[in-house]
Amino acid sequence: MFKLCYLPFLVFSGCTAATASALSDRDFGILTAQIQQKVAGRPAFQGAALLMRGNEVLWQYQQGRFTQKNTQELSQGPSFDQQSTFFVGSISKTLAAMLVMQQVQSGAIDLQAPVKRYLPELKQPWAASVRVADLLSHTSGLVDSDTQQNYGSFRYNNLNFQLLGQILTAVTKRPYAELAAQLLQQCQMHSSGFADKADRVSQGWYEEQGQLKAITAFMPVEAEPSGGLIASAADIAVLPLCMQQQLNKTSLQQMTTPRVVRQHRWGEVHYGYGVQITQTVAGVEWSHGGYIPGFVSVFNYFPQHQLSLVVLENQALNSADLARAAYYHDKLRGSVIQILSQSK
Repeated sequence: MFKLCYLPFLVFSGCTAATASALSDRDFGILTAQIQQKVAGRPAFQGAALLMRGNEVLWQYQQGRFTQKNTQELSQGPSFDQQSTFFVGSISKTLAAMLVMQQVQSGAIDLQAPVKRYLPELKQPWAASVRVADLLSHTSGLVDSDTQQNYGSFRYNNLNFQLLGQILTAVTKRPYAELAAQLLQQCQMHSSGFADKADRVSQGWYEEQGQLKAITAFMPVEAEPSGGLIASAADIAVLPLCMQQQLNKTSLQQMTTPRVVRQHRWGEVHYGYGVQITQTVAGVEWSHGGYIPGFVSVFNYFPQHQLSLVVLENQALNSADLARAAYYHDKLRGSVIQILSQSK
C-alpha cells in the first residue's frame, strides 16, 4: 500500500508543510449538485469523478454505463465506477515526465543534453540544440519534425513527448509501454495501461454538428507517451502520490517548478515538466488535462491539502469551445478551490 507522503508543499519560492484540510458532507453535497446540474446546450455529465486524500475516497460520482467499442448505444453494460477506464489523453504526459525524471536520477538522461545525443539518427538542425528539458516543458519551438519557431517560448505539441518516449526507449532498450507498465505497477495503478487495457475502455463519443457519434480510432504506439494512457479515476487520483513516492526530492522539485507561462482558460497557469503548476487561493495546484476525440479528462492535486480531484468523461464536445467541453471539470475544480480556501 502507499504510505502517505508528507513531502514539502512546493511554492514559487520556498516551501511549507502539508496540512490536511477537513471537508464536510455539505462540501460533498456542493460537488454533487454541481455535477448533476443541467446546462443548456450541453449534454449531461457522462463519466467518473473522484475526490481522494491518499488512498481514501472522500467523494465520488459516476454517470453512465460501460459500452463496448463500436456500439451505438450509451446505455449498455454495467454502470461506471471509480475503476472504470477511459483514455486520459494528455495526462499521459505527466506519467512520461516521471519516467524521464527516473532516468535522470539514475544518470542515464541529462536534462541539459541535446536530443541528438540520444537520437543520433535525427538529421534536423534543431536536434543538436533542443534539450531534453525543452521537450519536457514544451519550449522546444517544434511545430513538426522539420519546423521550429520561437525556441524557448511555450508551444504545446505532442511531438515533444513522442520524442521523449523515443529517448526513453533508446536509453533503456525497452518499449515505452513496457517501461511505463513497470511504473504503473509500482504505483499500484492496476487498471492503467495501453494496448493491454484496450478491451476494458468504454466507447468514446465525439461531437459532430451537435450530434454525439461513436469514435472508432485507437491511439498509435508512437502516441503512448503523449496521449495514449488508459486509466481509471482511482488510478489517476494516486498519480501525484506516485510522483512523490517514486521521485527523489530534487527530481520532484524540478518537475513541479514553474518554467513558462501557458495561456489557459483558468487564467495564469505555469508549466513545469509534464505538469501544470498554478498558484490558487487554496495554495499551489498541480494539474494536467487531456482532450482526444471521444474523451476529456483532468486531474487537480493540492499538495498542501494532500487532495486529488479527478474528472474523466467519455464524451468529447467540440474542442473549439473547451470551456463548454470541460464545463463540469472546471466547475468542480472551482468549487474544490473555494472549499479549501475557506478551510485554510
